[in-house]
Amino acid sequence: MTIIIGANLISFSNAWIASTTEGSVAAATADKMIQSPPKQQDIHRTYVEAPANAANAIPKLPFMKIQSPLSNLFARSSSLPPSSQSEEADWDHSIQGDSIKCTYKPIWDWQTQYYQEHLTNFKEIPLPEELAVVQSAEKAVRVRTKWYSSDEYRLVRMTYMDGGDMSQIFTTVCYPRANLPILGHGLLQVGDRRITISDFQPLEESHLAYADTYLKPIKDQFPSLNQEMSERFFQSGEFWSDSTLLGRFPKSSDEIWTDLWPAYKGCVETHFQLCQSSSLPGGMPNLLEKHAQYDAHVASRDPAIKMLTGIFGAEKASKVVYEALFPLAEPPQQ
Repeated sequence: MTIIIGANLISFSNAWIASTTEGSVAAATADKMIQSPPKQQDIHRTYVEAPANAANAIPKLPFMKIQSPLSNLFARSSSLPPSSQSEEADWDHSIQGDSIKCTYKPIWDWQTQYYQEHLTNFKEIPLPEELAVVQSAEKAVRVRTKWYSSDEYRLVRMTYMDGGDMSQIFTTVCYPRANLPILGHGLLQVGDRRITISDFQPLEESHLAYADTYLKPIKDQFPSLNQEMSERFFQSGEFWSDSTLLGRFPKSSDEIWTDLWPAYKGCVETHFQLCQSSSLPGGMPNLLEKHAQYDAHVASRDPAIKMLTGIFGAEKASKVVYEALFPLAEPPQQ
């Protein structure tokens, strides 16, 4: 994805917003990734437990009218588990100074708390220390990643890039165990602009109906999230639905919170309900292959590694992209 801000051309990866471009990844590549047993030191990369059974039919969920605005996004919830509060408090503010807030950290906190309270057998998958938090003192940039799993999701990956006033980026990719689209979010603050995107990302044609049925009603409630996915900014492709929520806001606008916040919650809650309702026998027999194709497709076509290389160097950037962000993708052969 390319974002143009003022006279500067700043390239940011769709890897940060869980998107894809045209084309597909050869099934043989995915088969190789799935069939080859992981090395012990790389066991975190694949994390491929057997998927749970899922329903073939699209479940019927009650339509939710989302209320806006909601409570103050920056007020810390007293209901967060004490351990979560103490572990996360060290980055409420930016690596560049206590006066700079990590803009999307409250959404990170809410999503973690929501999953703790609603997902079955929700647990953290420990990442190696060198992948969990990667930072450059010279560049004053920090990238933090968390992995979780549950009975509903094979993997929930949450990544936050803190670059002070110039860049705040929060992305989430949630891989369901059922035959459902992937839940992908990207919340970006770059310079004086904010760009947000959320989607039920289809893995096959039948998944488009989920976005039409459940994502479009959320999108229709918030005109500010109905902006066109211009080819100038986004590379369209097979992993986008027709109901993507896309918003562009000035940094000073309050609209991002009155609209984005309830819409984001609606996407997370609705996707979780779909996972809950998709627990009958059936499902996608090649689920892991589809997830591997998605990872390989995104990782190989986006310039995230170039952006991270400029911050951390080539070796560390490659490890972040292929071992933390998209762990079913294989790095290119040197």
